[in-house]
Amino acid sequence: MTQIHSKEPARVVLAALPTPVVELPRLAQHVGCDRLLMKRDDLTGIELSGNKVRKLEYLLAEAVEQGCDTIITNGGHQSNHCRATAAACARLGLRLRLILRGPAEGAAPLVGNLLLDQLFGAEFSLHAPAEYAARRDALIQAAIEQETRAGHRPYHFPVGGSVPLGSWGYIRLVAELLTQIPTNSLLDIYVAVSSSGTLAGLIVGCALLRASHIRVVGVPVSDSLELLRPDVSQLVAATVHKYDLGIDPAGLPIEMHTGFIGDGYAIPTPQGQDALRTVGRLEGIALDPTYTAKAMAGFLDAVKTGKIRSGATAMFIHTGGIFGLLARPTL
Repeated sequence: MTQIHSKEPARVVLAALPTPVVELPRLAQHVGCDRLLMKRDDLTGIELSGNKVRKLEYLLAEAVEQGCDTIITNGGHQSNHCRATAAACARLGLRLRLILRGPAEGAAPLVGNLLLDQLFGAEFSLHAPAEYAARRDALIQAAIEQETRAGHRPYHFPVGGSVPLGSWGYIRLVAELLTQIPTNSLLDIYVAVSSSGTLAGLIVGCALLRASHIRVVGVPVSDSLELLRPDVSQLVAATVHKYDLGIDPAGLPIEMHTGFIGDGYAIPTPQGQDALRTVGRLEGIALDPTYTAKAMAGFLDAVKTGKIRSGATAMFIHTGGIFGLLARPTL
């Protein structure tokens, strides 16, 4: 797909796009509805699988354009974003430094995403949760200064690539959907929300590309609605203003279906684990306990409780997480 809009910034092609839209007939029968769809954004690539790579296409294009040779970013020790960044940097010949939040207890085992961070040559430091929360910005700034003193040209972006530039990854997904789904078909999309970038991109994309038949609903998996709604709203507004998109951000709906976080980020829930097992056994599709299993629990609840618009088809966007699942000792 060529440029989707005249304001679209440069991107470097990393993802295997478009990702497919598939039917979920056995899951639909299980929940008692006629039709369910899934956008398989877990299939953006093997090492680069998941939603993060869409954002990296724009972020790393800017880094390369600016002549940077070192990327600095941050996240949890099983961060899908950090693993995808590590794979992308290896592919593009860029150095990578990761500032990682370690586990609450004990050392972080070298499995899952963290194992791949090492395989792809990333340099990483692990920090206890309390230190990471209190000093994250200082740790990032120190890394930027160290790289600069060493003669490198660092480029930093935050966890999840959730900045206006990264939002273009999911504006582009809307453009993909418009080639995959008839424009006269009502579509209700559900997606996991954590760092806000994916949901913000979808909201802006629907407005920018005049996809009024698409409704987007986020399922929070890490923070309360009171924390997430302002984050999403601010990122939507920042994206619209930065690229002069001619949209009134105040008029864009921010819908969320809540109640599926459980005890907190990356802590599995009974509902989420049940959804993970159900989708695996009925459709042969793997979710992960941190993001997509919780979001799927919310999606299935919305279907069962009549939250889907009359005449609309329900779609779940699978944002990846397979390597995080493989780091878990049990289902």
